[in-house]
Amino acid sequence: MKNFKLWAAIALLAVATLWGFLGSDSQAITQTVVMSEIEVIEAEPAVPTVQTVEIKHTNTKAKDIQFDDSIKVAAKQVVTQYQSALRFPRYSQPLSKYDTDRLTPNMFYPVSMPTDEQGGKLTIKLAKYRFIYPENIHVNISGTEIDKVSVTLMDVDTKTVFKTQSLVASQSSYDIKFKANKDYPRNLQVVAQVSVQNKKVPVVAQLQYMQPSAKLLSLGNAFSENDKMSVPLNLEVFKAGNYRIRANLYALGEPIAHLTTKGKLSEGLQTLSLSAHWSVLNPQASSMSLSEFVIEQMSPSPAQPSQFGSSEIEHFEIKDFVFDSLQQVPYQPSKKELNSLTFLQNLAN
Repeated sequence: MKNFKLWAAIALLAVATLWGFLGSDSQAITQTVVMSEIEVIEAEPAVPTVQTVEIKHTNTKAKDIQFDDSIKVAAKQVVTQYQSALRFPRYSQPLSKYDTDRLTPNMFYPVSMPTDEQGGKLTIKLAKYRFIYPENIHVNISGTEIDKVSVTLMDVDTKTVFKTQSLVASQSSYDIKFKANKDYPRNLQVVAQVSVQNKKVPVVAQLQYMQPSAKLLSLGNAFSENDKMSVPLNLEVFKAGNYRIRANLYALGEPIAHLTTKGKLSEGLQTLSLSAHWSVLNPQASSMSLSEFVIEQMSPSPAQPSQFGSSEIEHFEIKDFVFDSLQQVPYQPSKKELNSLTFLQNLAN
């Protein structure tokens, strides 16, 4: 059993390797976890349990360790996905309409509570999960046979109440707005107490609110750079640090690539570039566009969460780019990427 746990941990490490390569946004997972823990409104934040693992040294060689075949199967699946990802550079990964985590990186997933045994439910929706000052917080409450609605905005950690709005219900859907406030803490929750047929039904939604760490001001014209198309990004940085900027590239109305760039930026006006490898582009497209910009100041340590910025640009059109100006040679994975692949292949075998 101990050997199984050891290899299970290694398999998780392999999955983490692939996850880091793909650069997936974990917001959706975070929100899902949070929602399952806040059904009791006044409950204190959960304290994670730290498990101590005792490792005993033996004379057993690593090659002699036997473990469950299900781990090998999982590892082989990771290898297949990683090999597929290595066909393209990390900064320019293919994108399809099914990659919802990247197409809607700041989506809030509605929270519902049942109100009766006939399938009635009460639902709370937010315009997004992460708000950047000076954005207002928009909330929608919907359901059937609603009598009264009371919605409170409060601090998750201290339970400090910032504002409460009460409505006498006469319809099935209500839009509520909490005005922007630069003094809001990062972790907020919207607590709705709704009266349905004289029965009180609570529903809670959590969100993040923060000051912008940087702002995307504009983009420059796309240009050819060896085997990739590059687009300059002009930013105003309010907090110096290591940044990751992401956006989605579209052609002929369809998503074709998820682009990522990283760089260490100081305060003031700064420039980075997003690049698309030739292999993800559509040679037949006369125009392309960029959207869903995510400006992230990356976490400097596990104790400090990432900060996010805002964008003045929602969509940027790329016109008249000449595909044939690019050097169309296959992407060559880096030594580090090949070493990671070798590790995963050894694990799978």
